[in-house]
Amino acid sequence: MGFRVNSGTFRPQPITFSFDGVAITAHPGETLAAALIAADIRGFRRDVRGGLRGPYCNMGTCFECVLEVRSGSSWRTVRGCLTPVAAGLEVRSLRAPTLGRSMT
Repeated sequence: MGFRVNSGTFRPQPITFSFDGVAITAHPGETLAAALIAADIRGFRRDVRGGLRGPYCNMGTCFECVLEVRSGSSWRTVRGCLTPVAAGLEVRSLRAPTLGRSMT
């Protein structure tokens, strides 16, 4: 289904990128956050207690939408709400370090 508004809009041909190994369809000009939200993905990372976190301000201020993007052979951290989609981009959710104790 998704949450992208399609009625009365004209967009370039869709592209795909991967998020945690799953193919996501997006349109050029969208940000990673917009494309993931349209694909009904709300959790972009996990906090130190394992809770899902996702976009909050969607304008680059809060850093809740941080993701990792493959750049060559290494990964870099980006803000999903400011990073445009690109065909073939490899994106993964950010895993926070654990607190070093059992969460049970």
